[in-house]
Amino acid sequence: MSTPPRPRAIALGRHGPGRLTYRLHGLWQVHLYPYATSAVIGGVRLDIRPGCAGVTPPDAVMEYELARPSAHVYAHFAVTAGPPIDAPALVDLGRSYARTEAALLEAAGWVQQAPDRAAARLWDVLWQVVAAAPAAPGQDLVARARDVIEARLPAAIDIGHLAHQLGCTHAHLTRSFRTRLDTTVIAYVRHRRVERAAHLLRSSSLPISEVARQVGVADLHAFNKLLRRELGSAPRAVRQKGKSDSPHSHYR
Repeated sequence: MSTPPRPRAIALGRHGPGRLTYRLHGLWQVHLYPYATSAVIGGVRLDIRPGCAGVTPPDAVMEYELARPSAHVYAHFAVTAGPPIDAPALVDLGRSYARTEAALLEAAGWVQQAPDRAAARLWDVLWQVVAAAPAAPGQDLVARARDVIEARLPAAIDIGHLAHQLGCTHAHLTRSFRTRLDTTVIAYVRHRRVERAAHLLRSSSLPISEVARQVGVADLHAFNKLLRRELGSAPRAVRQKGKSDSPHSHYR
């Protein structure tokens, strides 16, 4: 996702029975379906089942064939630049459907009185829909690896052990990172350690030795060398630059 949504309408829609054809000009749509029907959306035929959700881009023609009156929760929203997500046209939410539907219905009551709150909830719903889409080859493995790495940055990370935990070989994990992120696992771990260290140096008063431990590089000489190589500055210089760049620095 790249652009937060600006909801124009979030509501419970009622349609049918019969054929319904329409398009929405300039606005994206997300629909949560508690019923089964057939539809043609953007020229693609979809067999909708209860518990499915879909995201439709602006100006796509939507054609429904409804055997009986049906109701579903929907949101119409705008984005400021480009598509907000690489969104699935239709995905089965499974057990998360009821929770997602309840969240979107809750947001419906906020559109007029608290639009920013409604936008935040809609943003979360869109992420849930995207997360339910089948992963591309290697995508799920890399996502799981990144989650583990993020949680274990303060500790030593052995790539072979990580691969074993994820149920793959060292070589397969390395290939997946190269394909998905154009980097190695080791380089990714190093990058995240440097990013977290820079954040802690610039945003906290933690001693430099403690920052080093927090990112899994307890040896101060190695920590200093790492930051010089990756950021071009020693830890103290990174911290000092963070203070000078702070919007509050002018009032000290």
